[in-house]
Amino acid sequence: ADRVDPIRDWSVRRTYLAGDFRSEDLVAAKAGRRVSVVLPARNEESTVGVIVAALRSELVERVPLIDELVVIDSHSVDGTAEVARAAGARVVAQGDVLPALGDVPGKGEALWKSLAATDGDVVVFLDSDLREFDPAFATGLLGPLLTEPGVVFCKGAYERPLDDGRTVLPAGGGRVTELVARPLLAAHWPA
Repeated sequence: ADRVDPIRDWSVRRTYLAGDFRSEDLVAAKAGRRVSVVLPARNEESTVGVIVAALRSELVERVPLIDELVVIDSHSVDGTAEVARAAGARVVAQGDVLPALGDVPGKGEALWKSLAATDGDVVVFLDSDLREFDPAFATGLLGPLLTEPGVVFCKGAYERPLDDGRTVLPAGGGRVTELVARPLLAAHWPA
């Protein structure tokens, strides 16, 4: 007899590809909600401008999907803030957000503080150090959030090489997956 596997069934129903969603369709699916895209950044002047420019061109100007494009600068000592601003992002210094609660350099601090620095009903976090960025990364995350009732959290997945300066591991990256997504899923969905 065929057994129903609820975990496999859920996984099949809740796994999406960025190509499943067209940005034009997502604009209508916003239904009055504001979309904020946040890029936490620390010393990312070589990549953040290209990412911001691509998002602004494709998903702010061509298709009005993103309402707010913000770079949270986590104490960069390079030109990250200037490059991001020149490319069209609103740049917020991490230390200027909720200063009474302290300020610890790092991505986690930039992420949670960004919630106080933005006003979107839907917030998407994108990495600011990607070398082969595609605006479809944003639409792939927004698609389920805007079109699937009950979906309130989405985590993207893609091959992320880890370059430690000596060698490149083809699939060795993904700190957020290991430090946030897996523990979150384990806590709320251990099966």
